[in-house]
Amino acid sequence: MKRDMLALKLESDRMIYLDLLRIASSYLIILYHFQNQMSLGQYADAVRARFEGLTLSVDLFFFISGFVISSVYSGRVSSAGDFGQFMWKRAARILPLHWATFAVFAAFGILNAMGHLPSNHPEIYDPRCVAPNLLLLHAFGPCSSLTFNYVSWSISAEMGMYLLFPVLAAIAARRSLSLLIVAATIVLLTVVSNQSGWSWLEWSFDLGVLRALPTFLLGVISFRYRTLLGRIPWASGWLLVALLVFLAGCLLQCPKLLLLPLVYAIGALGIAASEQPASRTARRLAPLGQLTYSLYMLHPLVQTVLLTGVGATFLKLQGVTMTLFVVAGMVLMLPVAWLSLVLFERPARRWLTQWLGKRGRAEPAMFTPDSRW
Repeated sequence: MKRDMLALKLESDRMIYLDLLRIASSYLIILYHFQNQMSLGQYADAVRARFEGLTLSVDLFFFISGFVISSVYSGRVSSAGDFGQFMWKRAARILPLHWATFAVFAAFGILNAMGHLPSNHPEIYDPRCVAPNLLLLHAFGPCSSLTFNYVSWSISAEMGMYLLFPVLAAIAARRSLSLLIVAATIVLLTVVSNQSGWSWLEWSFDLGVLRALPTFLLGVISFRYRTLLGRIPWASGWLLVALLVFLAGCLLQCPKLLLLPLVYAIGALGIAASEQPASRTARRLAPLGQLTYSLYMLHPLVQTVLLTGVGATFLKLQGVTMTLFVVAGMVLMLPVAWLSLVLFERPARRWLTQWLGKRGRAEPAMFTPDSRW
């Protein structure tokens, strides 16, 4: 295999800080899930409550995705043929790893049903949710809980946004109206969630696609304002401040609805900073953003096999030793994600594209077939 196929290279000078946000957000999600394995003693419940706000990192993904998809495909999905090519490229990027991780968790489910693999959460192996998972429909409400690779609900929601992208792009073209639609959607979702007693910012398997809608649309709209955002002075510095304020708000257990504007501000400042010259350090770290999807989809598998299976069950680690083992697992995620990207995801994506012969028109130079999206 050629060395350049194994390397992570900077793909765009216009996405540097967005790539940094993506890798940071993926690790915040990993921290949120992995901390459940840490031995925190009497402080466990308090720490987990203070980490709850980190789940809004998924909403930041939706925001960034809306912006990036618009930057690549704005004006390029104008016919049924264009839309078909667009959806196939998205499927070729998402489905190989989704189906691979689903297959592993499905195997765990079979072993669990046969009594060979005990589980604290056997409901995630619900056979009624096999088809929705395979078809990426499990964020549309057909399942009664998170199932199989539980984080993939957001990938299902993301696919829903891709299906709506031509409509959302048309809405975003009417700038003032589009912002009103975002605000009205958020108000409506808040009213509905207040009546149901379950905040829309908690939705995942239960109509998580609606949770993604206003945030993805705001990302699409932000593409229209990128030049204006780029005029914000010292944007990278303000981005760091906004991130620190967000983390402080999580630790102080601020309501998620109050933290959400910070998520939007972080996304907007990421766009602003990316429109400006980047520091040398930022340029060196930005290629790690290509590992975001791999990190996100693989960390539940690492948690199940390494942390729970090896650390807690086989080695029976406890206390500080188990906590250090969890930290080591977080570090290990980087090489695991890299191996998945270069040895499986990229080849699978190329194979699917070649097999169906749907290359379509060439991508812009800044987005190669191995790009983030």
